[in-house]
Amino acid sequence: MIRLSILFVLVACFGVSRQPSKGSDTPYNMAKPSAVLHLPMALREVSALTDVDSVTVACVEDEQATVHFLSLHSGAIVSSFPFHGQADMEGLTRVGGTFYALRSDGLLYHLGGVDTGLSILDTVHLQLANSNIEGLGYDEKQHRILVSPKDVLNDGSTTKDERVVYGVDPEKLNAAPLVALHLSMRVLSAAAEKKGIALPMKRKKNGELVSGFKLRYSSVAMHPFRDHYYLLSAVDRTLLVVDRMGELVDLVLLDPALLPKPEGITFMANGDMLLSSEGKGSAPVLVRYAYRP
Repeated sequence: MIRLSILFVLVACFGVSRQPSKGSDTPYNMAKPSAVLHLPMALREVSALTDVDSVTVACVEDEQATVHFLSLHSGAIVSSFPFHGQADMEGLTRVGGTFYALRSDGLLYHLGGVDTGLSILDTVHLQLANSNIEGLGYDEKQHRILVSPKDVLNDGSTTKDERVVYGVDPEKLNAAPLVALHLSMRVLSAAAEKKGIALPMKRKKNGELVSGFKLRYSSVAMHPFRDHYYLLSAVDRTLLVVDRMGELVDLVLLDPALLPKPEGITFMANGDMLLSSEGKGSAPVLVRYAYRP
């Protein structure tokens, strides 16, 4: 078992949000968000988030194929654009003036015409064997859509130790996605121990504390100024930050009281980070963290 100090074990056990660990390079004070907005209960299962402009973000929730535009001042729904019927929508990202929305089984909708009401420009079923895909992002530097599966395949193509993020060229949606990021849970855990970064912990029935680090992606985003991937995992309430080579930058244990089921992440043009969480017996939330260069 990975050796952790008593302080780290306590933090991990109780899920307290913390500031970046010594030696990390995360430019946010995770203990002090700059704003917390309570969203309408209609968005209680908000599942994905993307930036629109300086005062607006867009989101989807996992019951209807509808894009909702939200005010960053109040959290209120400014407008909604249904583009299909009932669907388990799990991903959303903006590429220029159009949007891409992802159904959990890999069906990708390309949406346009935001000025007149969103409409479907194209649909494609991503060539991935995964059946539970929960994240979309956009890597502007590499001009590719990022796709983060939640499930770990048992077909021999990957192992339980591996976590993969795929990249899709928006101009070649029918082409097979390429591996954009390949991570090892074992390597990440060892790097966290070396940096003095806490891992999430769980207690077995016999009372033994063991690692609860699962990293089942719920969303992915690329930092606008740093070549860092930000990867959310709702099942263990973690925010993983790695560079383009997959080297660990930080692993943040999110506050379960504030973000009980974090499933959405995006960045504003000024570098501010936004996280969204489903509500668990309460209203869903949108939490903003100010960028500190």
